[in-house]
Amino acid sequence: MENKALRVVFPIFLGILIALLVGFGVQVFYPQPEMYVGPQGGSENTYLAYHQTLQDYNGIVSGAVSAIGAVPLVVGSLLPKRLVVIADGLLLGGVFTLVYAAGRGMGATAGLGTAASFAAVGVGFLLALAALFVRQTGWTLRRNARASSSSDVDDATLAVVFPLAAAPLAAMVVSLGIQAFYAQPYLGGYFGSGYPDTMAVYGRNSALIASSAAVVLLAAGFALVRRASIPADALLLGGLVALVMGTTRAISPKTAVVSFVVGVFALLVALVVGHLRMVGRRWLPAAEADGSGPRAGSRMFAVLHPLATGVLAVVVFFVGINAFYPEPTVGGTQSAWLRTVSLSATIVAVVLLVASLALGRISSADANALLVSGLFTLVAGVVPAAMAGEQTIVFIALAVALVVVLFVGYRRFAGRGRGPKAPMGAPPLPPAPAA
Repeated sequence: MENKALRVVFPIFLGILIALLVGFGVQVFYPQPEMYVGPQGGSENTYLAYHQTLQDYNGIVSGAVSAIGAVPLVVGSLLPKRLVVIADGLLLGGVFTLVYAAGRGMGATAGLGTAASFAAVGVGFLLALAALFVRQTGWTLRRNARASSSSDVDDATLAVVFPLAAAPLAAMVVSLGIQAFYAQPYLGGYFGSGYPDTMAVYGRNSALIASSAAVVLLAAGFALVRRASIPADALLLGGLVALVMGTTRAISPKTAVVSFVVGVFALLVALVVGHLRMVGRRWLPAAEADGSGPRAGSRMFAVLHPLATGVLAVVVFFVGINAFYPEPTVGGTQSAWLRTVSLSATIVAVVLLVASLALGRISSADANALLVSGLFTLVAGVVPAAMAGEQTIVFIALAVALVVVLFVGYRRFAGRGRGPKAPMGAPPLPPAPAA
């Protein structure tokens, strides 16, 4: 048992250690520039010059760290089977390092500077997926002749940690691409009287771009899931995170209706993705409990999919509020608006919770996603009434929510006293031995 626990902890610790070593190594050998402030203080030109220097520095660091992160990815994919624990740590270290590189790239100069970071981090992300594909399928230079025996390699640690780290990395790559090739207007030097309208259009267009990129990630994930489910789960979860990011980009009163449509589309896509991945079809294997082989099911996907869908549902709700019931400009009606928003959130949350019961027998993945979405919407809906000082509304909403949550929890997890059904094709249970 101790050895099995160490096989899980050691790769994660090694991956974090590699990322920390790279991060602090950058500060030692290529420290961040400091702004010079004279005796009279810094002028506006001084601050602008330092900001430009810092952006250039972030772009250089992003590219260099991406190249460094590729080294453990390549080495980890080529190590022999007997060093599988070290190989897992190297692969995770490469992914964690790429996340750091992407974070630095977000602070680079919009346009050409961010484009270089986007290319470097994007290539690193593709290399990480390729390394995991090689690692999971057994296509290594040293194991190519005996790839058929690679299915006994335990991939449980990678199945949990790699999608968790690579999903936000995929969304960050999408964000870097938008920042590089479709920068915000003020970053392009525009700041005129029509700036709010321009920003509204930019938010709508960037949301559509992010949603389109998310669809590409989802399609790539489904195309890969039969061969190597761990990088496939990373792409699927990355697509869901990109959908959340795209919907948040679209929040604007001037384009609220379009934003709401984008959000609803993203929510439906998230539900379809969860159903197809966890339930499966003849052309798509369902998530498996086994921790080995090219189709090792990601337990983390079953956890992160409802969470991502829940966050997306909350975002879609508030986008819908901005679209069809915008915040009043008169101060006296602010309290009534907040109260109505809280009541609306409670109603929507109850509908989502009840819908999770209806879908329980059809798709457990979507039922779990709707259940978490209802809980998240419920919690988020209490905040506006609390801000307005409507303690009575908060109490009523929480009381109704408690009753509904208890009822849904009983029906969802306890049912009517029926035990779990045996899976199809399983042999009948043997009779209990006589006392």
